[in-house]
Amino acid sequence: MNIKRKLHKKIAAGLIFSSALAISLTAFAADAGIHVDQVGYLTNHKKIAMISAKVDDGTDFRLVDEKTGETVFTGKLSPEKYNAMSDENIRYADFSSFNTPGNYRLWVGGLESYEFSVGDNVYSVENVQTLRSYTLSRCNNPFDDGNISGLVVKKGHPQDKNAILYFSDNLNKKGEKFDMSGGWYDAGDYGKYTTTAAISAAELLMAYEAHPDHFTKGQLFFPKGVNGAGNLPDLLSEVKYELDWVQKMQRKDGSTFHKVAGSKWPGFDVSPDTDTQDRYIYNTCSAATAMYGAALALAARVYQPFDSAYSEKLLKNAKLAWAYLEKTPKSVYRTDEGHDGGSGPYNDENDIHERVWLAAELFKTTGDKTYENYLKKQSVMTEKPGFFTWDNTLGLAQYTYATAKNADSSFQNKVKNAYLGYADDLVKKIADDGYNCALAQNEYTWASTKNALTMGDMLLMANQISPKNEYVEGALDQIHYLFGRNALNRSFMTGAGKNPPEHPHNRIHESTGAYVPGLVVGGPNFVSGGDPDQTKYLEDKTIPPAKAYIDVLMSWSTNEYAIDYTASAAYALSWFTKADSKMKAEQLKLKRAYPSINK
Repeated sequence: MNIKRKLHKKIAAGLIFSSALAISLTAFAADAGIHVDQVGYLTNHKKIAMISAKVDDGTDFRLVDEKTGETVFTGKLSPEKYNAMSDENIRYADFSSFNTPGNYRLWVGGLESYEFSVGDNVYSVENVQTLRSYTLSRCNNPFDDGNISGLVVKKGHPQDKNAILYFSDNLNKKGEKFDMSGGWYDAGDYGKYTTTAAISAAELLMAYEAHPDHFTKGQLFFPKGVNGAGNLPDLLSEVKYELDWVQKMQRKDGSTFHKVAGSKWPGFDVSPDTDTQDRYIYNTCSAATAMYGAALALAARVYQPFDSAYSEKLLKNAKLAWAYLEKTPKSVYRTDEGHDGGSGPYNDENDIHERVWLAAELFKTTGDKTYENYLKKQSVMTEKPGFFTWDNTLGLAQYTYATAKNADSSFQNKVKNAYLGYADDLVKKIADDGYNCALAQNEYTWASTKNALTMGDMLLMANQISPKNEYVEGALDQIHYLFGRNALNRSFMTGAGKNPPEHPHNRIHESTGAYVPGLVVGGPNFVSGGDPDQTKYLEDKTIPPAKAYIDVLMSWSTNEYAIDYTASAAYALSWFTKADSKMKAEQLKLKRAYPSINK
């Protein structure tokens, strides 16, 4: 379970907008009974809309061309199906056989859906915006994206060049200063964390490994002030910016520092340029060290064709992390008084899942049986996983080993069977849910959108182990959920679809007035700890799990983004999106159709 780590941070900002709970929950309103993917549907794949509005048996639905107003497809709604997660009766409008590219609306009786597209590459804009969101989250890199998103950063925490160590141990003394410049801001705050840096960079690199032809140089329309690295595709240039930072977090013994942040949460009127408080280096964590090593071992094989020297450096540092963990058999998570005063803990205190991921990546990259022998001794490797997250990377370890060459076939088959068993369970869960969402009730937690997308990603990974159409369609179902085919008719990605988050919990948005598209917000949170606004909202005991979301600034448990949330979308969207050489920067500009953005 992914219980988010930002402990009551926003209270310190003095901006708890409880009154904002009265904001327009009517954003779900007009024609809310027809649920479509507001971005669109791919040709030659399933195209289904969910209808929760009350309609008579046998009611027709029709697909109307947005340009001509002509009806281009008609069909009958399915029988009703009760969906417990939204407490609704759902009927399906299935137009999967319709494959003519264009823009359409679905009509049922007098109700109409949001406009959506059908096409071969319908997610191309959202894919680029999602990947660009990392560039727009860069720390210590002045840039001007005024011609697309409007975001301009003039310096962005220059004090990171002299970050102050918060503790003393046998390697370093409290008060020492280190250059910790670079990397991505983690989420709605300005912290930088080894844990999410590793898993986010890794998932982006896995997206590249799966379809390298989907990524090109020039693809991300880097803003003024951001330069690509050599001849690398833009994605690899961007990930390198994070990898270069996170390697600064590695210590002489191979361990890693845990995070860089201020000692207090900055207010929402404080931009990256005006947050002048000292920045500190906090904690050590063996799970974070293992994740760091795994990401670098993966990166070593991705970058090798482009820059062998850089690849060797990455692998050397990954092996250094492994050597530290060999000498440190017990999990380490250091705590010091005040270490979470302005940042989240990411307190992973059981590192076995991260250790096996590191071993699997090192084995896949090097073929060295030392790492495979370690994996064969770990019983978790043949257990059915859950969805991977920053505090449990077993699924990543199993996928990596299952796709490694020259593995012990007997052991590899056991690992494959465990992983594919979970994938088959996901297919059944998706089929049983009224919205074809992979989430069970106990998975509507903090970061539920990421949970669903990650399960979709794991289906795409399962498809690489043992191809099945059900895996691919199940992954697409989670994209449809992301883009509004859900109980709220709400896209959970900024700037995507006709009803996206207007008030994401994001200091950059609030302090600069810019609206960065492509950020995945947490989504419905019915189970785990919340914030004052979300807690108040759930006092109404009639709200079902799939609707436990509010689009308010201070609902950090439902409406904050994070780089690992967005990485789960980036993997899926990149899988289904081909690089578009004809795309223009103009296409990435928002239509400014959302009320809060027009202010």
